[in-house]
Amino acid sequence: MQGEVRRVNVLVGKKTYSILTRLDEDKFNAVLKIVKEAVEGIEGSVEQEQRLLLGCLKMAYEIEEVTEKLEKALKECN
Repeated sequence: MQGEVRRVNVLVGKKTYSILTRLDEDKFNAVLKIVKEAVEGIEGSVEQEQRLLLGCLKMAYEIEEVTEKLEKALKECN
């Protein structure tokens, strides 16, 4: 998963960001897909900063939902 640092250009919402990553290409693309899915459903008139915040909130909500399901499954196993 972690290798040499490389620079990648990432389009999220309306803007391209140049970032450094150690993730291999497959893992990075998988993570980027999640980010893009989080912001693509947001109305086009929303400013970029708000788009990113709403995307973060959507991902946090989804993480919380999965965490609750995992905790419930663990309790049922014990």
